[in-house]
Amino acid sequence: MNTGERRKAQRISFVGTAVLRHGENQTLETAVDTHNISLAGVFLETPQRLTLDTPCEVEIHLTGTTSSMEFRAQGVVRRHDAVGMGVAFTHLDPDSYLHILNLVKLHAAV
Repeated sequence: MNTGERRKAQRISFVGTAVLRHGENQTLETAVDTHNISLAGVFLETPQRLTLDTPCEVEIHLTGTTSSMEFRAQGVVRRHDAVGMGVAFTHLDPDSYLHILNLVKLHAAV
């Protein structure tokens, strides 16, 4: 049995806020503190959980000391654990894709 990392996409740490929209105009706004964002998805630390396989829109706001960034993605809830839930991205618009790609590249260079 292989217990190593199975993820193919490189993940990075960040702190920000997220808004999840799901169902008929239902929203979940939560603080995000995670080591787990990539081009494939994001892990949100939150006591609230959406049901597995729930489609959602994720809006993430990152704020630094001199700038801020926002991106959106379509996704689906893929996993839960004791501290939150993982959302796999199903669609990233080109700008959001580039924002995440640049975050990952900058983090890898540090």
